[in-house]
Amino acid sequence: MALLVHAVAGRPVDRSLSPVLALLTVARLEEAGVEGLRLDDTRAIRIDASTPAEALQQFDGLADAAPVGGLHAAVAQRLKAAPKQVERIPLRFLAGQGRWLSLTSPLKHQVGAWECTDGAQALRAVNALLLDDKGVRTAGTDGSGVLAVARLAGHPAEAGAILRLRGGGGAARSTAHAWIQAGGRVDVIEGRRRLEPWPDAASLADQKGPADLGIDFDGEGVDLGAKVHLDPVYQGASLKHHGSVNAEVLDGRWMLVAQHLAAWRSLWAPELAAVLPSEVDLMEDLMAVEAHLNAA
Repeated sequence: MALLVHAVAGRPVDRSLSPVLALLTVARLEEAGVEGLRLDDTRAIRIDASTPAEALQQFDGLADAAPVGGLHAAVAQRLKAAPKQVERIPLRFLAGQGRWLSLTSPLKHQVGAWECTDGAQALRAVNALLLDDKGVRTAGTDGSGVLAVARLAGHPAEAGAILRLRGGGGAARSTAHAWIQAGGRVDVIEGRRRLEPWPDAASLADQKGPADLGIDFDGEGVDLGAKVHLDPVYQGASLKHHGSVNAEVLDGRWMLVAQHLAAWRSLWAPELAAVLPSEVDLMEDLMAVEAHLNAA
């Protein structure tokens, strides 16, 4: 069976949870009976890089990379301890192999001359790459990840919910665009960078009223006067409110989990969308594996 290699690239990435999510997702799909995917034939690695070009250069030769210390064993132990009683569905992973890259800061806004599947390059908000014999294809999943978390928290953009956000980076641009496209309204608070493109007047919310969801993408923990706040900080951060989706402050891992699954659906393996684990299930798996690794 061919090797699937997933890497997360950025600076810093030494504590990134993306490799854990990649292995957990593969393991759950293998458990569900998907052909062509095996945990033992998957590598999840971290690449310290300051540009996408540097990350792609380092990706060469990684097919024989050793597994990140302890991750495979921790994921296998999680599935053994908490198996899912699922109906096995005869689906096949069509690629049969793969070289996938997740981009984090400061790489997201540095886009190359690649084919983009969803318009993320225009927003300078690319965070997922697929490398194969067709070249490099890209997508941006920050916005769709936030939409998924908002639905779980009971404030869907599709119902006209108001998002109050602060910041102007790639994640903020992707989120504002996705929120408006889904039918929600936004209230933008000036942060370190101005949000560009600025939403049109019809998409802006009344600044006097409370917002449904608030996100400070500048990571300074500013109270935005929202019913629920989503903390975008998760790399190396302590778990907030036990990871509950019903809390007033949502742990940033929810966004990471949702973004990761969105990359599978939209770019890496859309044929497996129906059998991917849910955000809730993958979050539970992530918290269990992370606790195991921290205790080791």
